[in-house]
Amino acid sequence: MHDYIIVGQGIAGTLVAHFLQKKQQTLVVIDHKHHQASSMVAAGLINPITGRNFVKSWRIDELIPFAIQTYRELEQELDIPILSLRSVAMLFGSIKTENDWLVRSGNPDLTNYIAPTFDLSFYTDFLAELQNGVEFQQAGRVHLKALVLAYQQQLEKTQTYLTEQFDYSQLEIRDNCVAYKGLVARRIIFAEGFQAIHNPYFNYLPFAPAKGDILIVKIPNYPAPNKLVKHGVFIIHLEKDLYWIGSTYNRDYKTTAPLPKAQKSLEERLRRILKLPFEVVQHLAAVRPTVRDRRPFIGQHPLFPMLYLFNGMGAKGSYLSPFFAAEFVAYLEDHQALDAEININRYANYFEQ
Repeated sequence: MHDYIIVGQGIAGTLVAHFLQKKQQTLVVIDHKHHQASSMVAAGLINPITGRNFVKSWRIDELIPFAIQTYRELEQELDIPILSLRSVAMLFGSIKTENDWLVRSGNPDLTNYIAPTFDLSFYTDFLAELQNGVEFQQAGRVHLKALVLAYQQQLEKTQTYLTEQFDYSQLEIRDNCVAYKGLVARRIIFAEGFQAIHNPYFNYLPFAPAKGDILIVKIPNYPAPNKLVKHGVFIIHLEKDLYWIGSTYNRDYKTTAPLPKAQKSLEERLRRILKLPFEVVQHLAAVRPTVRDRRPFIGQHPLFPMLYLFNGMGAKGSYLSPFFAAEFVAYLEDHQALDAEININRYANYFEQ
């Protein structure tokens, strides 16, 4: 018998597995070749100040140091680069945006994240529609796809990775364990991202998935590969002359496939602000596992105590997942209480037997 079955191996499932294995727990991970996984498309941003109102991200003072520590550990374990620390250059295209920032910038709560200097002239040669800007520090990019694939390979070496679409009808819930196609475990954890909307055990929760389209473009001689530039869209260096451009945000999507309309919109937005020529290499789309109240969905099924959920990291999974995966494992193995803000018990009244 295994200790755990984990369904889903995006960044959420990967980090839960990582912290469980640190506790010497045995496990099997089931994933269908990361089909439609947002971790394979997302930029993996760590960004302390977000949104049009320049709000400090929820619990970011705890989340960033823990994320850095976790990814550095995984770099040693997997022998690959995972985390690139970079500043975010937030560029303003209007006086209104600049004024909004000036109102917020005096908040002492933001001081540690604001770089002491910002040189707008550096950007004027290759970007248009510039009013001013600011640089945020303690930011970066997690190489999510590389991490997920390397962790998959590690699991495969120990024959603890099963490649298939999980079939809920094959799950047997017994008195003190669960069974699935011959696998038996004390517990099962669902970390399926947005596909949890199809999970018959947890689809009572108010998921609010949001589709995002992105472009991979080639920009020769782009002068700022070491900056995470936000100017209408994010421009994020991947490798060589390739850059990640994104993204759209659509909760009213009809298909998970990339759509020409979204590509056209992203190209137009990039062309408007970038003075350099670019070539579209790839157009990708995925669905973010966002939820109604923008807080993670973590905890135990209200009826079946062997079933657990780890989900709802949304667009901030690169820095939410490490901290809350560790907290989740402490809840599972050390009987540590879950924070009420993330516990799915907050939606107990949504569950109908």
